[in-house]
Amino acid sequence: MKIYYSLILLPLLGSCISVSKQQRDIVQQFASKAEVFSVIPEKISIELADIREIRGVYYANSFSDPATHINELDAIVKERIKNDKIPAKVRSVFNILDKYAEGLVQLSSDTPFKTRRTLFGAIGVDLETSIGYYNKMNVEDKLQAGSGTLLVNLMEAGTRLYLGSRQIKALKKYVNQADTLVSVLCSEMIKYLSSDILIGLISNEASGVHESFGFYFTKRSPPAIESEINYIALMKRVEALKILRLQSIRMVKNLRAAHLSVAEALNQKKSFEEIAFILNEYYHEAETLHLMVANFNTNSKQ
Repeated sequence: MKIYYSLILLPLLGSCISVSKQQRDIVQQFASKAEVFSVIPEKISIELADIREIRGVYYANSFSDPATHINELDAIVKERIKNDKIPAKVRSVFNILDKYAEGLVQLSSDTPFKTRRTLFGAIGVDLETSIGYYNKMNVEDKLQAGSGTLLVNLMEAGTRLYLGSRQIKALKKYVNQADTLVSVLCSEMIKYLSSDILIGLISNEASGVHESFGFYFTKRSPPAIESEINYIALMKRVEALKILRLQSIRMVKNLRAAHLSVAEALNQKKSFEEIAFILNEYYHEAETLHLMVANFNTNSKQ
């Protein structure tokens, strides 16, 4: 086990910490790592659109005729405006997980209940609404409803601080209620990330960059060094997208295992030492994905 990730788990394993505090810390760390997922569909879509736009500009510059050149640029603008490769079903799946994780963060917080009541209610309503929206779009493969409603009810039932055993009982109810939901969400995310459509879109950009620049280099010979640098940069971005997709799949699989471990910890079916390795793997994959997303953000601003 790497030292860095072992250190993350030390606060969870210390004998001087109460069981309820350990359980709440596990939930907090699990949920905070899950939040990175909400940006993945948009990140992939925007990156694909950016690559498509830049290579389109080079293709347009292959034409010396002003009218043809302008028509190609106009086509780029129209494509970008209507560009939305993320199915509503996919976006809602990632949104539901994000809302669920947000509820976990707030429910496991040691902040006084009264200062969080309105926020909790809003999160619960949003979660239930998102699940309902998803189910309306799908005749089959319905998601289990009730997690958002449960979160609202847990908040409305409280009158004092959520501390100690009362808070753990609330967390246990919320996590156990949502375990099937999380399982289905993970399956749906893997289905999207492994889909022929997404793989095809990324592969098409690789071949599209090659073809667009090839045509440009043929018409604009000899090519400027700047165009060659841009070609290399775009191909690197395509390769980075392929890695992002695979890393996202790995994290989804680890997220599912980690959620089961969180449930077992709350239900006291396994010790913290027994689930430490699974959580460590999940934290490692989450950190890797977080760094990749940060790199995409940096590259998109350049």
